[in-house]
Amino acid sequence: MKKTIILITVILMAATPLFAQNLVTQRKVAFFTEYVDRFNTNEIYDINAPGAYQGSPYYNNSFLLGNVYYNNKLLQKNIALRYNVFADEMEFKKSITDDDDSAQAIIKSQDIFVTIGSVAFVFIPSKGYFEAIYDGINYSFIKKITKKYYPPRPAANTYDQGALASFQEKETYFIYTKEGAIYEFPKSKNKRLKVFGNSQKEVSKYIKENKLNIEKEKDLKRVIIFLDNLENSSL
Repeated sequence: MKKTIILITVILMAATPLFAQNLVTQRKVAFFTEYVDRFNTNEIYDINAPGAYQGSPYYNNSFLLGNVYYNNKLLQKNIALRYNVFADEMEFKKSITDDDDSAQAIIKSQDIFVTIGSVAFVFIPSKGYFEAIYDGINYSFIKKITKKYYPPRPAANTYDQGALASFQEKETYFIYTKEGAIYEFPKSKNKRLKVFGNSQKEVSKYIKENKLNIEKEKDLKRVIIFLDNLENSSL
């Protein structure tokens, strides 16, 4: 899979005025170019043969237009992007019409985030990419998507058809504090309530008054927005 070079060298051409403003920023960009993530999946699955496996390693199978940001400043607008969930890499092409084999990987850095359509993805060191559902002042609501790969199973006998290789998706929700702490939400409602710690009483009251089901993403998001605006809240 030819996608393991660098985004920065591509974007620098479009963002030269921005980086020329600050020598420190230039040095940071140079630093990122030295750490290229190389995740070669050729031996695991063939990207050009989707019929050979079920499911998908991607968030979206097709490249979509999106934006790339560095230190909250727009670096590149309307670049072709695709999130490879299985490899936990953000892929890009210079143009949406370029061949997918020309795709390369964006450097993984907490200072770089992307938006693909209306969906924002942030990178947390040692934990990977997360979908940012809500980004608040004190708390953020983020989702980790993983894809587990199951290799093909050959037929055991003439009565067994075997099975294609497959990708199984899993979603896990987290609350992320501005101090850098991250807390995972378990599956059950009661265990999720405990994540709110010192603010559990206020959160429970809000959930009851608004008849929310925090096992659902949209309702859990509402609760975190409430928590983010709650005075003197803490976990």
